[in-house]
Formats: sequence, structure tokens, C-alpha cells
Amino acid sequence: MEWLEKQKNLIDFSIQSLIRRFSKNALILIIFVSLVFAVASVLFLTGSLTSEMMSSSEELPDITVQRILGGRQVNIPASYQDRIETLSGVDAVEGRLWGYYYLSELQANFTVFGMDLGQLEEGEYQKIINWNASLPKQNNQDFRMIIGQGVYQMLKKLHSEGSYLFFQPSWDVPLPFEVIGHFKAETSLQSNDLLVIQTEGARMVLEIPEDEFTDMAVHVPNPEEVETIALKIRRMFPELRTVTKAQIQRTYHSVFSWKSGFVLTTLLASLFAFLILIWDKASGLSAEEKREIGILKAIGWDTDVILKVKLWEGLILSGSSCFLGILLSYAYIYWLEAPVLRNIFIGWSTIYPSFELKPEVDLKYVMLIVTFSVVPYSAVTIFPAWKAAITDADTIMRNTG
Repeated sequence: MEWLEKQKNLIDFSIQSLIRRFSKNALILIIFVSLVFAVASVLFLTGSLTSEMMSSSEELPDITVQRILGGRQVNIPASYQDRIETLSGVDAVEGRLWGYYYLSELQANFTVFGMDLGQLEEGEYQKIINWNASLPKQNNQDFRMIIGQGVYQMLKKLHSEGSYLFFQPSWDVPLPFEVIGHFKAETSLQSNDLLVIQTEGARMVLEIPEDEFTDMAVHVPNPEEVETIALKIRRMFPELRTVTKAQIQRTYHSVFSWKSGFVLTTLLASLFAFLILIWDKASGLSAEEKREIGILKAIGWDTDVILKVKLWEGLILSGSSCFLGILLSYAYIYWLEAPVLRNIFIGWSTIYPSFELKPEVDLKYVMLIVTFSVVPYSAVTIFPAWKAAITDADTIMRNTG
């Protein structure tokens, strides 16, 4: 209890000392908070986006097969599906239809994906879709679609949220596709610009022949066999390219890591200013601080007590700055949804994804920020204070006037 009481008194004295030099310490506080805020914001946003993409990538097929001719992706003949299914270790092969459709009215590209909408109406996907139960059912079930939140909002401006007329130059007349539902806002990162159309309807919109697919999804029950099966597929069809789920996940991680590194590099100027601040602190104390140490020595304070006071000053200033910077960063990323900064990470498009960032604060990031801010600043406050504290009090008083 005596030790705690002593530390409390030292902390009180340190706080009063910081307040007496308010103008100087306020400048240090602003610089410190700004730097921590910037670095923490980049690290928090990177962690959240990486976590979100990693969780969504779990739904990807084990192997995605694409046909490459002349350096460009082209459609895959449906006959390849049966041959790939014969490979040992392959559970199933699914032909997929997808592509892009430009809507001139909105001057935007939409992503079109073809599938059996019955899977969405009957499975777990029901929970992430707002269904338009009031709309009359289309006679032709192939002319139905489910749209993303961004597409829904844009079609709503055209008063076409219930249905949309698709047209291709090879068609005689436009074809109306009924919107039977739209994805909820929480899925916007993946579905914002998406049009999920019944399989045969998607073939018409994308103009893909009956005996072809855009690519194929290969499902492999044993993760240890994925790379081996991918190699067998490439040997069977040299023009095919295989992309595994692990490769996509590594790409996600690399992209966000690269972007965070790029942003942090732009903060080098701030880091340089912080280093100058530390150097200024380490190069010596002000005349006022030296005179204060001289007075303390003159009234009987020991050197170790003076050093503890200076250490507490450094810890209080750097610790509070670090805490405030991290707190502001958390509010900026997760409450304000990181305006401006997240544009750098997720890019830009006509249909910009609006989504909620889920808090994903990695403890190692917090420890990294503390280690490279609080620790060095607190440490450098000791050396100049030690030099002054071991000097005779009379000498200090005379040299500082």
C-alpha cells in the first residue's frame, strides 16, 4: 500500500508538471494522436476487409477451371465436365454461367450470374434475400432474377425495381425479367452489383451457347488432393487454367497487405516528424525542465525518484496519446465506415458497394502500435533527465539562470 501511495503521488506530480508546460505538450499530443490514428486506421481497415473476404472465400469452389486461348478467357465446352468428373478424388463438377451486362440507362456494368433460383428460394439463402412476394409470377420461369442492393437502388430510381427489359442486338424484341427479390444490405460487399438470373435466362442475356459454360467449379472433399487434381486437369486439357481456393485467399491477403503498405508508405512524412519529435526530446531538456530538476534536487529528491517522475511523464503523455489515437481510429473505421480511406482499399465503380465494416481488431496490431510509439518515447525521456539529475543542483541552477 505504501508503494502504491508513493506511485500515486509521483503520478499526480507528473500530471501537474505536464500541465505547467501545456503548450509544448499539447503540440506533442496532437502529433502523437494524429500519427497513431493514421496507422491504426490503416491496420484496422486492412484487418476487417481481409477477415470479410476470407470468410466469404470459404464459399468458393475448391478449384475453379477456366479455358484460356490467346491469353484471354473463353467459354468451356460442356463435354469437358464429364471427363473432369472421371478423375479420382473429384466429388462433383459444376458448369457456371457468368459475365457482365452494360445498362446504358444507368451507364453501369452489372455482374450477371446464372443459376437455378430454386436453390435460393429453398435453401439457407432465404435469410439474406428480401423477397418481392407481391409481384405477379412470370409465366416463363427462366425470365426471373434476384438483384444486389446497389442494383436495386439504381433500378428504383428508374421505377423498374419490379422488372427490367433486357435487350441484345440479336433479339427481335426486349425481354422483361421479373425481379423476385434483392439481396440484403449486409451482403453488399459480394452482391452489390450482382444480377442472379435463372440459368436459361442468363444464357440468353450473356449469349452463351447451350453446350458451353463460362467456367467450371470442381469440388474436392479432401483438401490435401486439391493441388494434385488441379495438376491432373491441366495435363488433361493444357489450355485450361486452374485456380484453387487457397490461391484466391492468398491473393486477397496480398492485395490488402500491399494496399496497406502503400498507404503506410505515404505516412512516412508523419513518421519522420515523429522521429524528429523523439530526437528533440532525447537531445536535451529545456531550461525550465532543468531548473525544475535542480530545485527538486536542492530540496532533497533522489535521482531515482526524479527519473521515475520523468518516466511517468513520458508514459502518461505517450500512453494517453496512443489510447486516444486508437479510440478515434476505431470510431472512424467502425462508426463512420472509414470515408475516403476505404475507397483506396476496395476501389471504385459506378455501383459502389455500401457495406458495414465488422470490428476486427487484431491484438498484435494494437501491441505493434504501442511498441513503436509508447515504448520509444517513454524510453527517450529518461536519458536527458538522468544527465540533469546526476548534475550538482547548484550547477544546474546557475546554468539555467
